[in-house]
Amino acid sequence: MRTFLAFFSVLLTSFSVAAQDNAAAQAAQQAAEQSQQAAMQAMHDAQQANQQAAEAAQQATQNAQASTASQPCCVAWTAPPRFSVKAGKYPGAVTVKITDASRSAVIYYSTDGWTPTADSSPRYRGPVVIDSTATLQAIAIAPYSMRSVVTSAQYVIAGVAANSPSLTAAVASPNIPPNLIAVPLVFDAEVSSKTASVGDKVPMILSQDLKIGSFLVKKGTPGSVTITQVDHTGIGGAPGSLSFEADDLHPQSGPIPMLGGATRDGDAKIPNATVLIPMVGPLAILRHGTDAVITKGTPFTAYIDFGTSTAVAQQ
Repeated sequence: MRTFLAFFSVLLTSFSVAAQDNAAAQAAQQAAEQSQQAAMQAMHDAQQANQQAAEAAQQATQNAQASTASQPCCVAWTAPPRFSVKAGKYPGAVTVKITDASRSAVIYYSTDGWTPTADSSPRYRGPVVIDSTATLQAIAIAPYSMRSVVTSAQYVIAGVAANSPSLTAAVASPNIPPNLIAVPLVFDAEVSSKTASVGDKVPMILSQDLKIGSFLVKKGTPGSVTITQVDHTGIGGAPGSLSFEADDLHPQSGPIPMLGGATRDGDAKIPNATVLIPMVGPLAILRHGTDAVITKGTPFTAYIDFGTSTAVAQQ
């Protein structure tokens, strides 16, 4: 009996150990399966994330390409205008046609010695008649391009002196009061785009007596202009540029506000005037144009409003 019990006890112990081993094996197998499933899920998530990142990068590239296509490049200069009549001396008036090679270019011109601008100069709409000694200057502006360098030519008409600057070219503001009086000034100091800064005051003096109603402003009365824009010379032959606006005339009775402004460019040093891209080789890219310089004694015509000037003069 004791032997049977001992055998039965051993048998139960064997069954128990086998059951435990089987349970452990099943647990290990389940753990392995779960680990494999987790690894596969992680791999799937990584593949999905990579796919999403690739799609996002592709979309960003497409957006950038579309943006570039919708915004044309702006590194080109507009071609410089051309005059139909060469500079020189002529016995009588000459008629000058101005053309430009850039598509849809708009041309602006001046005959007062100052650089034409889109804001202050007349737009070219037909031949320009030069009936007195004058320097004709023109610029062109094409869509998505930088404005051209200045084309300039002096026409000397025999027996006819140079005219005074025109109202259209000298006054910068489009909102011009109707009662204007021309104010003949000269620069009382030299100014250069190399050293000038925006906001600088440049002294001016009245070049001749000026009568405003019954009030006389004497020759030599001081005034000033303010520098409003400065561009230094640049690579590719770009010239310096200066823009200014008139301030006040200063008689003893008190300041009189003036209207008007102008721009002066230096000379461009482009290797070939027909080249539209400023980057044209290692030597050309290092070339600079000349500084814009307004010398002492340079004439400039500003304007004052008759009503305002009379009121100030009577104070």
